[in-house]
Amino acid sequence: MAVIHSRLSILTFVACWLGGGVLLAEDTDLEQDSVVIPELESYTVIAWDFDRETLEIPADVTTIERATIDRSLATSVPDLLQTEANLYFSTVSGSTNVSMRGFGEGSGLRSLILIDGQQLNPSDMGRINWEQIPLESIESIEVLRGGHNVLYGDRALAGVIKIETRRAEGTRLNVEGRVGSFGSSQESMSGGVGTMDWGVSAGALYGKSDGYRDHSDSESHNYYVTAGRTFANGDDLDLRLGWGGADLQYSAGLGYEVYKSDPKSSNYERNEGSHNKYTSSSARYEALRDWGSWEVFTGYDEGDTKWSFDEDSYGKNQQSSYSLKSKARVEFDPFALIAGTDLIYETLDFTEYLDEAHTMVPGEAKLSESRIAPYLLVEYELTDQWTLSAGARYEWMRYKVDYDAYERSQLNPFYDTNRGPRPNPFYKNPPDQDLEASFDDVVHEEGMAAEISLNYRVSDDLSVWFGYDRVYRYPVFDERAGYQGYTLAENVNQELEAERGDSYELGFKFMNGAHEFSATAFLLLMENEIIYDGDVEGSNHLGSGLNINLGPVNRYGGDLAYILTQNTWGFSTRFAFVQAEMRAGEGKGHKVPLVPTVHTVSQVWWKPLERLRLNLVHRYVGEQYQGGDFDNSLPKVDCYSLFDIQAALELTSHSQIYMSVENVFDKLYAESAFYGSYYPGDGRSLSVGFKLNF
Repeated sequence: MAVIHSRLSILTFVACWLGGGVLLAEDTDLEQDSVVIPELESYTVIAWDFDRETLEIPADVTTIERATIDRSLATSVPDLLQTEANLYFSTVSGSTNVSMRGFGEGSGLRSLILIDGQQLNPSDMGRINWEQIPLESIESIEVLRGGHNVLYGDRALAGVIKIETRRAEGTRLNVEGRVGSFGSSQESMSGGVGTMDWGVSAGALYGKSDGYRDHSDSESHNYYVTAGRTFANGDDLDLRLGWGGADLQYSAGLGYEVYKSDPKSSNYERNEGSHNKYTSSSARYEALRDWGSWEVFTGYDEGDTKWSFDEDSYGKNQQSSYSLKSKARVEFDPFALIAGTDLIYETLDFTEYLDEAHTMVPGEAKLSESRIAPYLLVEYELTDQWTLSAGARYEWMRYKVDYDAYERSQLNPFYDTNRGPRPNPFYKNPPDQDLEASFDDVVHEEGMAAEISLNYRVSDDLSVWFGYDRVYRYPVFDERAGYQGYTLAENVNQELEAERGDSYELGFKFMNGAHEFSATAFLLLMENEIIYDGDVEGSNHLGSGLNINLGPVNRYGGDLAYILTQNTWGFSTRFAFVQAEMRAGEGKGHKVPLVPTVHTVSQVWWKPLERLRLNLVHRYVGEQYQGGDFDNSLPKVDCYSLFDIQAALELTSHSQIYMSVENVFDKLYAESAFYGSYYPGDGRSLSVGFKLNF
């Protein structure tokens, strides 16, 4: 599938460098020999940030440029992607989950999110910190649907979201503020200084909300610094550092009758929620040589999450991720060879507590996972119109878990009686280890991804492509082992295999002036998709429930997009259709839960005045089965349509005020549901704000 995707990341800087070199030669008085510019044989540069080259890419690609982000009144990356790329998001207890290609519960595990090449996905089933990506810091977002494991590795089973941050090429200052319904507010400030050769940017974002529902307060603060340098020979170095945190309260699901009559209510009344802190850093060096190009990337992430669910369930996750990635592209007409290796090491330290003060520890775990993954992809220009590519990735993985449980009867110095607290005669600090409940294990696994694709450039305006991918995904930490205080049927599931499948895609793209049209049809045949089965019984002291490999699952569907852009008005519509059903075993013919059959987004914008822009957005999400309902016996979650109205007025060339009304008709709808427990979406809301740009 990802035929010329290497060019999406590797050759973007090549095109920018070539253009920058020309400008430098024309606009300065430097001596000719003061800038070393290697001469290459002529070849076609394919990069997402040029208008026509997307027709050379054999994949379903949506690109969101900086100009679109500037026009958007979105408050977050999910808001932007939902409107501009028709990605389906659902939010449950503060966790916003993205779904591509018809995956339901845990769909975010199958979509890789990258920021400047650094993976944003956590090593467990935890939430993605979308807050750490302020929109003002983004230069572009690229959405690649379908399997892309060869070039991008694990998690890229259903798609990839590639986010690139801005490099300052001058002096700029951006200030934005907004207030809205449900006690929401957001303030941000960012700025940068630089030239064509170097740039430094920094920014801060603060947001808070009382939430539409009871007990759904949230607050976040995020900061970032980026720096970039283009050297005399055209090499590029980019550095990024981000840090921040978020506090979230959890709102429990509601029974159907309560959901209908009182959707703002919550069954939680105490301090259920989480406190998250993170630090993320990366460095990327890109170089152009007379034989091709190469890139080296290194990144480090660290996250600390403390959470609570009820009066005796508390926990702390400390995660870290180290990555070193290198790749090179060698040109020898009519071939191009792309080779690389990814080295990744992830750790998670988990501590369980029985009290809010975090003094009683019934269990703690240390987990780690290391991977090495070399890959190779070859592109061959058969003719001026036909391009063939094929590649493979081989990946070795080592997973280790060490869980220590302690005697719970010894943890509390007192126990309650009808006469009040009494000293616990079994109290012991530190407590004895519960050898029966403790465990450690190591799992080794290896596998291969592969792809082959063909692109046919019919004309300057039209291209047709076909792609096949052998896709995969390894289980994450908490799919593999029961270390979080909830005893599973097996401590470590040695039988759980990586998800694997065969993905077939056929599409075409048409781009002609004001019109853009694309269509993709896909078939994804999964062999051992991972789900949680609560009916699996353990032995001896073990509990029940286990993540297992589901039988074969078929997914098929398509994506359509049409964009019309005129001088004073425009229209766009995006449509996604998917069927996901089990094709063997007891559940043969049953639909996969939490997969809406259809979801669409359409926009109409109009500029009645030069400085006034009006926008109407409509979103539709089809009905779906409830989470966990694999026998399709529970009532479906209803479909819904939502309308948003937006207006933005430019007061001057540097200032703007705007207003947005979301869910104009105050539609009652459920974003998700599990076993009869419904999670309502937000009701009608109003926000107003301003933007200052200098």
